[in-house]
Amino acid sequence: MKEIITQMITEYLPVILTAVMTAIVGFVKSKYTKIANDSIKKDVAATTVKYIEQIYKDVHGTEKLEKAKETMLALLEEKGIKISDVELVILLESAVKDMNYKSLTDFIDEVKNGGE
Repeated sequence: MKEIITQMITEYLPVILTAVMTAIVGFVKSKYTKIANDSIKKDVAATTVKYIEQIYKDVHGTEKLEKAKETMLALLEEKGIKISDVELVILLESAVKDMNYKSLTDFIDEVKNGGE
């Protein structure tokens, strides 16, 4: 009986360990990819907002948002990253808020320092 158990462990343990390790590696890889893609999406949103502000100075509102969406989608598509329309709008609006906040704080700092 002991020999049968030993034989089964010897035969099946490598298969079980391989399956478990494959599952763990797959899980870790998917989590890492999601984190990396989320970071890339935020960076692309910030870059897109700066680009749109520079290039489309006479465009405003919904039209400007559409230009930003087109640009960001094209950049992410080149990288093979998918994004929903809702996430796209949220990231772009957040990047606009961050840019406006930075501009405001830079202006306040300049005023505090006497325009230096």
